[in-house]
Amino acid sequence: MLRLSSPVTDLPRIGDAKASVLRKLNITHVRDFLFTFPRKYDDFSEATPIAKLEVGKQQTVQAKVKSVKNSYGFYGRRRVLRVFVELEDPTGTLFVTWYNLRFLAQQLPVGREIYVAGMVEINKIGKIAMRSPAFEFVGSESDRVHTAAITPVYSETHGVTSRFIRYQVKQLLPLIQAVPEYLPKDIIKRHKLIGIHKALSAVHFPKDKKELAAAERRLRFDELFFLQLAALVRRRQQKEADAPAIPIPKNMESLAHDLPFKLTGAQKEALREILKDMSRPHPMNRLLQGDVGSGKSAVALLAARLVLKAGHKVLYLAPTEILARQQYEAFSQALDVETKLLVGAMKERDKQSVKKLLKNTEVVCIIGTHALLQEDVSSQNVGLVIVDEQHRFGVAQRKALTQVNDGDAPHLLSMTATPIPRTLNLTVYGDLDVSVLNELPPGRKPITTKIITPSAREEAIVHVLEELHQGRQGFVVAPLIEESEKLQLKSAKQTYEEMKKWLPGIAVGLVHGQLKSEEKETVMRNFAAGAIQLLVSTAVVEVGVNIPNATMMVIEGAERFGLAQLHQFRGRIGRGAYPSTCYLFPTTEEAARSKRLKIIEQSIDGFKIAEEDLKLRGPGEVYGLQQSGFSDMKVASLLDYDMIKMARGEAEKILKKDPELTKYPILQKKVAQKNAITHFE
Repeated sequence: MLRLSSPVTDLPRIGDAKASVLRKLNITHVRDFLFTFPRKYDDFSEATPIAKLEVGKQQTVQAKVKSVKNSYGFYGRRRVLRVFVELEDPTGTLFVTWYNLRFLAQQLPVGREIYVAGMVEINKIGKIAMRSPAFEFVGSESDRVHTAAITPVYSETHGVTSRFIRYQVKQLLPLIQAVPEYLPKDIIKRHKLIGIHKALSAVHFPKDKKELAAAERRLRFDELFFLQLAALVRRRQQKEADAPAIPIPKNMESLAHDLPFKLTGAQKEALREILKDMSRPHPMNRLLQGDVGSGKSAVALLAARLVLKAGHKVLYLAPTEILARQQYEAFSQALDVETKLLVGAMKERDKQSVKKLLKNTEVVCIIGTHALLQEDVSSQNVGLVIVDEQHRFGVAQRKALTQVNDGDAPHLLSMTATPIPRTLNLTVYGDLDVSVLNELPPGRKPITTKIITPSAREEAIVHVLEELHQGRQGFVVAPLIEESEKLQLKSAKQTYEEMKKWLPGIAVGLVHGQLKSEEKETVMRNFAAGAIQLLVSTAVVEVGVNIPNATMMVIEGAERFGLAQLHQFRGRIGRGAYPSTCYLFPTTEEAARSKRLKIIEQSIDGFKIAEEDLKLRGPGEVYGLQQSGFSDMKVASLLDYDMIKMARGEAEKILKKDPELTKYPILQKKVAQKNAITHFE
C-alpha cells in the first residue's frame, strides 16, 4: 500500500532510471510530488471559440473531431509519424498536429468532443493551428488535469515534463489526507487560513483563482512561520549557552580616547548595545549593519579592546586577503596587545606559529581569512569573534567560528555594509540582534554618480586626468581579469594597458585575485602611500579598502555587477575631504539605459538600493543564502513584510506559552528539521 514515505519507485512506470532523473527535482518519495508546487499556471479554464483564437497565446478550445489522418515524414534520417486532426466548433476549424502518437487516431473517432490546450499559431498553409497541445476528452470536470482548467506548470528537467508531474500528483491526491494538520486551530481561525488538505489540493488543481489565492496564502504562511519559529528557537538556545561576561567600563568614552576622530551618535549607540550584550554570561549574537564608510570597523575595534583587556582572545574573519592585511595594519597600531595575521598565502612555518598561539591561553588578536576556518585550527579562551562582510561566508563557516572554544562560547559580532531590508531582518537574521549605523562621520563629501555612454567616455577620462594632476587618486574596476571571447567585456589587464596609454605620466597599478599575495600587498601598499595614482582592479577592492585621497571610481562593464556591489565599489571613494565622482561605463548604449544603473545613479541610500537589488536578483544572490535554507522557499517571498510580521507574531506567541514546544510535537519536529537544514548542512 502506498504511503507518503514510499519511494517513487513504488509508483507504476517509475523505475530506477526515472527515479534518478526525478532526484534532480528533489523528488525521491511519494510525498515530494505533493509538496512540489507549481512555478506558474496556464489559465485554460475558459474555452475560446475557434474564430476568436489569438495567435501567440496559450488558449483552450472545446471542439469535435472532424477528420483524422496519419502521415509519415522524415526529420533528417528520422522517420516521424504525424497525426493531423481537424477540429471544428460552430465558429470555425482548427488544425492540430501531434507527433509519434501511434494509437491517437483510434482514440479520436470523428464526432468525439475534446479539449485541446496549447499555443495558437498559423501553419504552413495559413490556417489557425496548434502543435502537440495537451488534450482531454470532454466529460467529468474532475477528470481534467491538463486542459480546460487553471493548469499547473512545474519545474522540469530532461525526461520529466509538467504533464508527467501533473499526472502523478492527480493520482496521489487521496494521500493528502495522511498529511497531519500541523498548525494550531487558533492560528488557522485567527487569520482565516484554509486547512492543509485543501491548500495542498488547491495549489495543484484549483477550481478558480480565488481558491488558488487561498491555497497560496496558507502555504506562504506555513513557510514563513517555520522560518520564524526555527529562528526564535535558535535565538533562545544561544541565549542559554555560557559565554565570558565582559566588564563594562564606567566611562565608555575612555575606550575611544585616542582615536583620531569623534564617534558619531549611531556608533556610540551601537557600542552601548554591544557592550551590554557582552556583559552578560551568555553569547552575544549581534549584527552590525551600516552603509559603506559609516565606521563599523571603529566600533569593532573598541569592542575588541574591551575583550582583550578582560583577558580573552579576539578573532577577526575577513572575506579577502587584502582586507585582512589592511585590518591587521590598523588593529596592530591601535591595540596594546599582540596582533597576528593568518592568511592562506603565508609560509607554513608562520601559519603554525599563529596556530600555536590560538591553542594556548595567551591574550592575542588574530586577523585572518578562511585560513581561520581550517580543520586543524583550534583555539582556547576566545572571547569575541568578529565576522566582516558576513554574507560572504556560508552559514556552516560562521557557525564553526562560534564553536572555537572547548568551553564557553565566544561572543559573535557580524558586520555588513550591504544594508539589510526589514523583511530579511525578520527572517534570515531573525536569530540575531541588530545594530544600525545610519549616519556617516562628519566632513564626508557627497559622491556624484554618472552613467557614461560609450560615445562620451573621452570626456570622463579627461576629468579623471584633471583630478589625478591635482594630486588625487582613483580606481578603475573591471569585471574580468583577462579577455573572454564569449563575454564582450573589458578585462582588468586590457584596461590597465589602455589607462597607461591614455594617461601618460600617471602611475597606474594593477591588482587582481590571481596575483601572488606578496605582489598584491606591494601594490596596495604603494597605492595607500600615493606611489600609485590610479589602481586598476577586479572586484577584490569591493570591501574594506580605505584610501581617503581617492576621489574617482570608474566601473567598466557596470551592467555586469549587482546594485549592492556597485554601491560597495562606490563606497571606496568619498572618504576624504574632497568631492568625489563615480563613473559607470556600460558596454553598450542600450545597457546605459538600464533601470538598474539608473537606480545607482539617482540614489546614495544603501537601504533603498538593497531593496531594489533584492527585488531584481533575489536574496540568494545578494546575501549569500544559497546554502542556508532560505533560498529554497517554494511559495513565500522574503519581500512579503506583512506576512512575515504576521508569522513572527504567531511564532512568538507559541514559544511564550510553550518554549520547548512540548504540546506541539509536529511543530517541534519541523523546527528541528529546519534548524538542521539551515545551520548544520
